[in-house]
Amino acid sequence: MALLKRVEELAEETEELAEEFNNLFNVIPSSTLARVALPVHPGVLKIAKSVWQTPSYIPPTSKKVENKYYVLAKRFEYLYAHPPAGSLVVSIIKERDRQVQASGTPKNKDARRLDLFGRKVYSVASLQVWVSNHQALLGRFNFNLWDSISKFKEGLPQDQAQEFATFMDAGKEVTRGTLQMAWEATVSAARMVISAVVMRWSSWLQCSRLSQEMQTTLQDLPFEGEGLLELTDAQLHCLKDSRATLWSLGLHTPQQIRKPFQPLSPLPPSRSWGIPQSISYRRKEKVKGFK
Repeated sequence: MALLKRVEELAEETEELAEEFNNLFNVIPSSTLARVALPVHPGVLKIAKSVWQTPSYIPPTSKKVENKYYVLAKRFEYLYAHPPAGSLVVSIIKERDRQVQASGTPKNKDARRLDLFGRKVYSVASLQVWVSNHQALLGRFNFNLWDSISKFKEGLPQDQAQEFATFMDAGKEVTRGTLQMAWEATVSAARMVISAVVMRWSSWLQCSRLSQEMQTTLQDLPFEGEGLLELTDAQLHCLKDSRATLWSLGLHTPQQIRKPFQPLSPLPPSRSWGIPQSISYRRKEKVKGFK
């Protein structure tokens, strides 16, 4: 618990930095690590094969693993829940398909499958971001720990001091490699996140009747974590009337076909009350005109 508290302090320090590359990864050398083919450990392979036994029934993430790795929910809500589909494009598609507004998946069956698959990939990717975050913070704390014990070198005899320095340099080198792996794991997780987002974007855009060029343009907009297709509204609002813009893009909502107006037929004469007053009045006018 004390170790996690120290790591939490390290995370708070890095949060205040404004540099593009903060002090979490600045100990990694600029040159990339040499390519080394490592054997797959039997223990790792055993874990993987145990998960692969039931491919269609295995959930995308493990609740046990999720309970071990948490990040702050504030400003990182998109790592806990799927980004909502709440843009103007989605609203018009729901309106056109007469879809319930509370539904977060497209009505089309194929598009819904793609959206659900994207949700599974997004769950795995966001969890991987959690794990990479912990791995990076613990790796940096480990490097700082090795750096802090260098002061004990001065109190050792010369022969032991040299051996201690070699031991400390090896520990730092291993920690640098761990941080490099955390960096690359974070990049891989980020790529997986955006791949899942593009899947969900595609599930909605393929129902929009937009051209393939326009769909590609909208899919290439940056993802900020707030919601799906959140930046498309700015693109579609370039004209004064957003619905006129959607009409020009072929995403208009078709108007309901109304039946032609038919006047009500005159009331039949009643036995008890005789001919209605309006009809009798017209008949009197006709008789007067005839005369």
